[in-house]
Amino acid sequence: MGNMESTAILVMNAALALFAFFVAAPMILNAVSMFTVQKSFGETMIKEGVIDEEVFHRMHAQKRNAGVFIASIVFVALAAACIKNGTLGILCGGIPLVCGFLKYRRLLEYNNLTVQKFRNTYKSVMDEKKYNRFVDKNF
Repeated sequence: MGNMESTAILVMNAALALFAFFVAAPMILNAVSMFTVQKSFGETMIKEGVIDEEVFHRMHAQKRNAGVFIASIVFVALAAACIKNGTLGILCGGIPLVCGFLKYRRLLEYNNLTVQKFRNTYKSVMDEKKYNRFVDKNF
């Protein structure tokens, strides 16, 4: 194997590792959070009167479907690249993916990030005063 081929393999596997850690892991966790934390927070906001139930279900469904679609494409691309590169590709993609899951697990927790995402998504259709009151009281 030539020096250029070794360098190309190294660069490809490094790119695969970076893609798994910085792109795939957060996107997959964000898609999962749409079914757990963000849905739960949205239901709380409905109970608090911050947002209308119909609006939440419509907008949440659109966001959830888009997130799942994009995360699926990213995961399939990562899996295909890992399989194409054989054992080394699986290691270079799989280990950073697991490490990324561990690093970005905050996406699955009920925290300030959840509050910020909700505000960004629903700012045009929510009762800002009730929302701010809830956030000040609980966060």
